[in-house]
Amino acid sequence: MNSMTGYGKANYNGKKMAIVVDVSSLNSRYLEYFIRTPRPLISLEPKIKELVGEKVARGKISVVVSYEDYGVGLDKVVFNHRLAEQVHRELSALKKKHRLAGDIELGHLLSVPDIFHVEKSEDIERVIWPRLKKVISAAIKEMLTMRRREGANMKKDLALRLKLLSDKIREVEVLAADNVSIYHEKLKKRLGDFMPATQIDGVRLEQEVAFMAEKSDITEECIRFKSHLTQFRSNLARAGSVGKSLNFILQELHREVNTIGAKSANTEISHYVVEIKDEIEKMREQVQNIE
Repeated sequence: MNSMTGYGKANYNGKKMAIVVDVSSLNSRYLEYFIRTPRPLISLEPKIKELVGEKVARGKISVVVSYEDYGVGLDKVVFNHRLAEQVHRELSALKKKHRLAGDIELGHLLSVPDIFHVEKSEDIERVIWPRLKKVISAAIKEMLTMRRREGANMKKDLALRLKLLSDKIREVEVLAADNVSIYHEKLKKRLGDFMPATQIDGVRLEQEVAFMAEKSDITEECIRFKSHLTQFRSNLARAGSVGKSLNFILQELHREVNTIGAKSANTEISHYVVEIKDEIEKMREQVQNIE
């Protein structure tokens, strides 16, 4: 199980180039990319995105590339001689026609738009990408190691909280089993405060108790709650991306414990419901950061 939070860094220092790559990851519902490269390497960003997608399933991934060129020569500046000659001819003709004074200088030609243009070197993909790919892969590997380490710690914490929920729902079941008898005694005592015991309608009393028992029965909710705990435990043991499934199961656990709280009039059960909901909320905060 992996956390979605991590950081990795790798670099390469060679005779012709130096590369530094920082990769960081934050939690996200999906796989998101933020890639920043120097202008000469912008054409490689789709390849970087594809490389990240091969190694990461979920998270907001930031890849920042720093690059120094020691002689590869990624960009080549080209002077447009043909355009310069054409401009010079036109200026010479204009000068002669209108008998203008002064010489045609280099500055006149340099001010012409597109007199220079930059040609991208084919060496970007042939020379730069293989080296850059290795550096990015190393940075991602370091980031994933951190994510796995944090994921292992989160897994231990969630397992402990899972055991706590299991113990609490067992206590709720024990208390629920005594609900009917407790309600029977309370109702009988309340009626006794208003009339002699000999005047209490036993049949009516039992009907009222039976109605209350049916209305407040939380057996099904407890069974489903324990079933969700089993599913959570099973997903927790799985490898790969489990964050979304764990989050869904926690939503179901929260729904069941809400129903238990609404049905039960037992004060002790209500206290357990509050504690269970608090633990579920803590688990949800953890799960939001699981891949």
